[in-house]
Amino acid sequence: MTASAALTSLCPVTAGPEGKLTGDGIKERSPQEVAINKPCGSGVFAIAIMFVEVSVKRSGLLRLGTVQRGRHHAAALAMVAVAVATCHVPVVRAATAARSAPSAAAQPTPCPPVPGQPSGGSPRIMIVGDSITKGSSGDYTWQYRLYEHLRADGVSPQMVGPYNWLFNNVTNVEGDCSYADPKFEHANDAAWGMTVFSEKNVIGGKVTTYRPNYLLVLLGLDDIYWYGVSQPEMATNLGSFIAAARAARPRIRIVLGLIPPDIHQQTDPAFAASIASYNDTISSTASQLSTIASPIAVAQDGTDINVAADLWDGTHPNANGEVKIAAGFADVLASRFHLGRAYPRPFPVLPTGPLTQPQLTVRPSSTAGQAVLSWTLAPGAEGYYVYEEDVTRQDTTFTRLPWPLSPAQNPWTAGLLITGDAYAFKLRACKGADCGAFSNVASVIAP
Repeated sequence: MTASAALTSLCPVTAGPEGKLTGDGIKERSPQEVAINKPCGSGVFAIAIMFVEVSVKRSGLLRLGTVQRGRHHAAALAMVAVAVATCHVPVVRAATAARSAPSAAAQPTPCPPVPGQPSGGSPRIMIVGDSITKGSSGDYTWQYRLYEHLRADGVSPQMVGPYNWLFNNVTNVEGDCSYADPKFEHANDAAWGMTVFSEKNVIGGKVTTYRPNYLLVLLGLDDIYWYGVSQPEMATNLGSFIAAARAARPRIRIVLGLIPPDIHQQTDPAFAASIASYNDTISSTASQLSTIASPIAVAQDGTDINVAADLWDGTHPNANGEVKIAAGFADVLASRFHLGRAYPRPFPVLPTGPLTQPQLTVRPSSTAGQAVLSWTLAPGAEGYYVYEEDVTRQDTTFTRLPWPLSPAQNPWTAGLLITGDAYAFKLRACKGADCGAFSNVASVIAP
């Protein structure tokens, strides 16, 4: 019996959504199906997954289907901690207390410039946003897509702001510099957990310091989702934000992005209604407060978003989602401010998931029937699926083991191999629902 067959028999796979066949004929399961089949013995989630349904992250926290939002999220996080501790297993991604904008006293070291990275130019653009804008390890970000589009149109903007790094979604720390392509201007005013109600108090100082000609804003999701800010308060806070920015720079041009669709808007009617109401507020506020000296426009950045295909965890954009958000801002910059051209259609269909190929090595274990796999980590990859082939038994395809390994499980021991058989292994790196680069194929003779 091979390792994959033995493990499947020990830990039977619960029926879930229909898998799909990849180009190499390997059947893959959805994240929902895999999530409920991770045994404690493998060193990954089990009791915690069965105790509460962990669906997707929302700006640095884990969304718990059984717990209300707002003030109750701390109790939900405590339940996860108890469940995981009971299982005594390492956690891939710790659920932390609310992540807000980084404090001035605890700023990471800025990402250093890289060869070939542009700098300077005009106009000065500052993007203000939360995790949707900030991005995480291995991302391009929608800022990159917009910047590259404007450059292709002959515009050489200077991106400004206090931050220039990504959030590390694996270690849960700020200051990651693993952009998929670092050769663009990274500076912005975006942070995981940023809210309108907090940013309205500091945006004036930032505008004074960084002197943007344009302010591109995509904020408000976390105010509603985590803090339950009422619609009247949202309208007041947005008006205060605009007033503060104008007080610092009276002729600033502002583009307000609408909150794009996500998985929770599809599954929670009350939340969807709150987002729809706030998006209406964004549009009406822009219309009411726009002036000749300081015009305000609205970006239709969520129009083309496909939640299943364009968001790697149901909330945060993958490469294709980035393009569509950037296109919404590019379109309004072109039509309202004559800055660049509208984003070209049709949109490209880009690869998703981690792009960096893990480098896999495998060696015989000192224990019979076992081999030890170790690999280099791919930026942003939260899980690694193991694919196995018994070459001696003339397997015709690789078999994917039923659960992903976390970065903390590297190195990992494959067991129940047939002594004397030659095995081939490879890994596939995954970020949320998006699986990307495969590792090299590594071979071993089972001891």
